[in-house]
Amino acid sequence: MKCTIFAIFVLVIGCCSLPVSAQQQDAQELTNAVADISAREIALTKNKDAAGAASLFTSDALVVMLAPKLAVKPGREAIQRHIQDLIDAGLTNLTIETQQVERRGNDGAWAAGTYTVTVKDKTIEGNWFRTFKREDDVWKIAMEGFARTGTIDAPAASASGK
Repeated sequence: MKCTIFAIFVLVIGCCSLPVSAQQQDAQELTNAVADISAREIALTKNKDAAGAASLFTSDALVVMLAPKLAVKPGREAIQRHIQDLIDAGLTNLTIETQQVERRGNDGAWAAGTYTVTVKDKTIEGNWFRTFKREDDVWKIAMEGFARTGTIDAPAASASGK
């Protein structure tokens, strides 16, 4: 009888531990995928490959620049043009640090962090937020929003003083 109770106890503990272990493995796989996408984006922009960097986004992705001026880039072609514009403007360095990653359902996730980008010796720092989804079993960026850190200068006073 004691052996039966012990076997049931071990079986129950084992069954309860499996989902936690699987969730931890799943979270690590997602964190690794987000880090890999960032590393590939950095390498591709360094190699001036806008098309390659844009391929990390879903075909219907959306990029939203929140500050200093709102700009929306819908679709992979617009995103590729945006990346190419940065490369053409003299992009020399991009860093992306992920601070938070969380799964949303089976094929969705979000992540947030910080970035720095250097264009013509001017370094810009900011924050980003991305949603990810699986496209053909590969994680891709579905939406990205980002903004520069720091204050935004107030508009100059009008000539009439009003």
